[in-house]
Amino acid sequence: MQKSTIRMALRNLSRQKRRSFMLALAIGFGFLVVTAIDGLAGGAVKCLEDLISQMNGGNVFIEGVEHLKDEDGNISKKFTSIIRNRSYTEKLVLDNVKDYEYYSLRSQCTGTLLFNSNKVTSVVLGCDFTKEDHLLDSLTILEGSLDNLSKPNALILSKKTADALKVAVGDTVLISTITLTNQKNVGELSVAAIIKDATLVSSAMCYASIDYINEIMELPEDSYTMFSISLKDKTKQNVFSQILENKLREDGNHVTSRMEAYKASPNNPAGNFRKQLNNTLVDGTLYCAYSLEDAIPQLQTVISIVHMVTTIILLVILLIVMVGISNTYRMILYERIKEIGTMRAVGMTGKQSGNLFTTEAVILSLIGAVAGCILAIIIMVIASMFTIENEALSFFLHNGKLTWTLSLGSVIAKYILMIILTILAVRGTSKKVSKMWPAQALR
Repeated sequence: MQKSTIRMALRNLSRQKRRSFMLALAIGFGFLVVTAIDGLAGGAVKCLEDLISQMNGGNVFIEGVEHLKDEDGNISKKFTSIIRNRSYTEKLVLDNVKDYEYYSLRSQCTGTLLFNSNKVTSVVLGCDFTKEDHLLDSLTILEGSLDNLSKPNALILSKKTADALKVAVGDTVLISTITLTNQKNVGELSVAAIIKDATLVSSAMCYASIDYINEIMELPEDSYTMFSISLKDKTKQNVFSQILENKLREDGNHVTSRMEAYKASPNNPAGNFRKQLNNTLVDGTLYCAYSLEDAIPQLQTVISIVHMVTTIILLVILLIVMVGISNTYRMILYERIKEIGTMRAVGMTGKQSGNLFTTEAVILSLIGAVAGCILAIIIMVIASMFTIENEALSFFLHNGKLTWTLSLGSVIAKYILMIILTILAVRGTSKKVSKMWPAQALR
């Protein structure tokens, strides 16, 4: 009987094509708007997350610091970033994290770049260019060549920084920075390539050889300041951060506590990590294992808000549409009273006749929602083909283009919500139909 009910529902919908089309169009429009907002907003957040991961070399990090000693030999709150044993942390991470895209070992220094009378404060990331193909592939070269990176003091500059310094490929730039022992030092860097500015933030960053950065910062040859790894499954960032913290502690190292950070400051664990690094005065290296979500918890908040807002928009649109469906099916009831009486007279039960109306409404809603979802995807695909030259939006673009992403769970949840509301919208009509006697309907 269920198959015959569906066939009858489809036949009844085809009898009033214009009315069915208008109702499906209203539902489809609602799903189109919500799906497009959800997809584009989700894509923008993902672009921002990927950009930050790319700039930092991953989404799970191990950082090490050493506290300096004052003149009396006591440990002070001043510290410098350093991990002395490169192979130890690399082995520890790779032994415990198998499903990853890439990893990076970097030495970061903040210094002043000088050329003639021009100077710019910049973050210089010391990288092992022989192992960071993911970084080099992401750069858009405007001038120079990556072949020039064979020079030990090669420097990659952003276009904005190069213009501010008024340098060209082949020029020598001075860098003034602070060493491991808190002393000033100056080095010389040769401009090997000038790259396109990806964002406002990345335009203030440049790249050099990790060995040369270690040299001018007076770091030991085998050391670096941060290990980062990019997981394929970004939802497991916090899980692996905790695993790495536990492993570091098991090996007898001094480590900050993620549990303490979230307990003290659940909305800003990164800030509490900084407090722990300041206040935990130990002799030797103090490690900190954390994730991108720890450093920027606002990203997950934004994603949650996007889903909540789109759900509210969908709910409002569906409520308006469901009022229309409810009123429409009340009219349909009066139009088909004799038909209902005939079906009841030939053996259809009251429950079956009521289910027929509900089935019609649900099928109509599903057709409209599927069409709206498909149209939204088509629109997003077309929108992602155009290049947007807007520096303010560069954080949310991939190579200057919009991206989109849809969560299957979110889409299914919205479909379930729509079906529930549709059933509620026609419930009154279905009850009236199921309680109607054949003789009363045929009178």
